[in-house]
Amino acid sequence: MTTGKDYDYIRDQMDLPRISALNEYQTKFPPADVGIQRLCRILEAFMGIEDNSQPQDNDDDDLEEMLSAFPQG
Repeated sequence: MTTGKDYDYIRDQMDLPRISALNEYQTKFPPADVGIQRLCRILEAFMGIEDNSQPQDNDDDDLEEMLSAFPQG
């Protein structure tokens, strides 16, 4: 569970009944970002969209280009 508060606030202001109530509330009404992520996954599954993007192996070319910018003397 995330609260968006720092450790000192949680330690000083939150007790077990409040944490339990907050947990129950977030179970019934999840934060917006959780709902949006869930909706995106449902739409991707419904439309058959898959994330098959794999990183390219052009790192060697980039490394050579970067090293050529720093000549060794």
